[in-house]
Amino acid sequence: MQCGSMRIKKSLRRTKKYKKSTRSSKGIKRSKKRSNKRGSVKSKCRQWLQDKIKKNMKELKKGRWVSRAQAIAVSYSQVKKSHPQCKRSLAKKRTTKRK
Repeated sequence: MQCGSMRIKKSLRRTKKYKKSTRSSKGIKRSKKRSNKRGSVKSKCRQWLQDKIKKNMKELKKGRWVSRAQAIAVSYSQVKKSHPQCKRSLAKKRTTKRK
């Protein structure tokens, strides 16, 4: 009797672990929850960066930074340091060279 009940419990555990995934037009499996999370993190990172740039621009007028470019660069590094999950979304976009 225990063998039958053990099989049922194992099969129930398996079904709970796996998320439902959707297939895109290219046939790649993607989880809905994961894609929504990326979008929300990206928008939060942009908002944090925007707020930080505003603060650093006010400090620029007070004489803390030498130029606008320096204030913006410092803003990027401060946001990346305070929110490590933003490193990926705030990274430079690489361009590929075509021959």
